[in-house]
Amino acid sequence: MIFKRITSSPSPMRKNIFRLLFIGLSLVCSASHAADATHQLDKISRKSAQAEIKEMAHNQGWGKYDLQLETVLPTEASTLPVCKKNPVATPTARRTLYRLRYDVTCPDAQGWTQTVAVKTVVNLPIVIAMETLERGRVIDTKDVALKVQDIAPLNAQFFTTTDEAIGQTVKRRITSAQIVNSAQLEQPVMVERGQSVLMVARQNDIEASTSGEAMKQGRKGDVIRVKNTSSQRTVDAVVVSPGVVHILVATR
Repeated sequence: MIFKRITSSPSPMRKNIFRLLFIGLSLVCSASHAADATHQLDKISRKSAQAEIKEMAHNQGWGKYDLQLETVLPTEASTLPVCKKNPVATPTARRTLYRLRYDVTCPDAQGWTQTVAVKTVVNLPIVIAMETLERGRVIDTKDVALKVQDIAPLNAQFFTTTDEAIGQTVKRRITSAQIVNSAQLEQPVMVERGQSVLMVARQNDIEASTSGEAMKQGRKGDVIRVKNTSSQRTVDAVVVSPGVVHILVATR
């Protein structure tokens, strides 16, 4: 017994019918997709979140980061008509980085306003401790490293380069693999009370220096009182490096 596979090519008429059916289904899908404001709410919220985080990254010097977004649309979105004009998204007051919120408004005559939440995951290399760092320890290059973390849930500040942490003193104990932030660190003491310091005064392109005595302890950036050992006058000066201060205002 011989079996044969019987094949037949669709006639031109059948081809046209299939083509029309496909086009019809596509139109139905497109019409149902455009029949409500769901797509508009999703699109404007994502676009707003991307722009906001991009600006944040630029202002804080994040560098390269990976962003993942998930919109949480209101249940009534599917009942809203499509906005003929471009919807406008406004950030709400109560929000966090991991859950951004926007009030999206349709400016049509019969417009609407809906609140959309955008859940975010922002993966970024940040500084962590390579081992437990005890209080009073001055951070060295081997103590910290960069590791990719989701920064969206973080409330505390963080560092994006190890140079920001190196040289600072641990103020509170930091455990191994813990994220390092500015609240845990402080600048090392660069001037001790009673220490002889170099006082530098600058005005325009002219610089003058003399010796002085620190009236109090100071870290980098601190403003302390310093006495000029020659004139015995006391001035305000900012600590810039170990044993060096820049004069701010002289007092008589």
